[in-house]
Amino acid sequence: MRIMKTNFKKGSKVIFTYAINHGNKSEDFHQPLVSFVIPILNSERTLGKCLESIVRQNYPKKEILVIDSGSTDASLDIAKKFGAKIYHVIGPLGGVRNFGINNSSGELIALWDSDIYILEQEWLSQSINTLNKFPTASTLWIRTMPPPNAGIIAKAYDWLSWAVMLSLARRGFGFWGGGVSIFRRRMVEEVGGITKGIDTGEDYDLARKLAMKGYKVVFYDNPVYHDSHNTLTELICKDLRRAMSFKKIGLYYLTGIPLRELVTVNFMVGFFLSLKNLFIKKEIHFGMVPILLLLRLITYIISYLLR
Repeated sequence: MRIMKTNFKKGSKVIFTYAINHGNKSEDFHQPLVSFVIPILNSERTLGKCLESIVRQNYPKKEILVIDSGSTDASLDIAKKFGAKIYHVIGPLGGVRNFGINNSSGELIALWDSDIYILEQEWLSQSINTLNKFPTASTLWIRTMPPPNAGIIAKAYDWLSWAVMLSLARRGFGFWGGGVSIFRRRMVEEVGGITKGIDTGEDYDLARKLAMKGYKVVFYDNPVYHDSHNTLTELICKDLRRAMSFKKIGLYYLTGIPLRELVTVNFMVGFFLSLKNLFIKKEIHFGMVPILLLLRLITYIISYLLR
């Protein structure tokens, strides 16, 4: 495994790992119980694939907690089919995830989403083996990617998001390891979990607390599928919720990213790098990236003008 360590003073301390095989497939390494905590709300389109991909992992110690916020579709029937522990909690997303953490039993906690699918049966074993190599790390930060049948909007959004996040991380800005990640319970409990009342942006909140304690984040580039961000309406709604959260709590406080740096990297990646890739790689989704960036800019401006 090739490893590049980067110690940041301004943000999370990220360890980037790149390897064809992230860990051996033997079962003689430490295998703690992994608790998958999955909030749902009318998630029947993707929940079955999500839970099936977890159940079929060859890793022996895992549990699934589904936290429902009032689904009226077939989501609960799907959760029962795969043997998930089902809870009912209505409130901000941060509170829902905290409830799942507090009611789980695992030494490791996978904060998951209902539209995430794991690719290979060995994935969980290899990911835990990788995290075991870094005992001072709190988090395994997992790369996501659109499924093969994803449209150009999902591909463009994924590329833009990850190119911006990784560029900021390498520059030393930002709190990383939120979103789809696996955490060590004792470190999450030490920082008090996610701050009460936070909705969108709860992942940054937890990552910020862990970074302030000096815990490292391991970036894990063996990806899982993220079957989301398929329409412009969905993206705009998500960006609007995120922008409102940043406005309420404070962009720099929550994310660790100065506004100037955020704007600079977004424009550098979203315009110059995307157009360069369009001409070199000739993949059409790169041409969609500048449009998404403009829509994001408009959305954020509108959110800050709203009272």
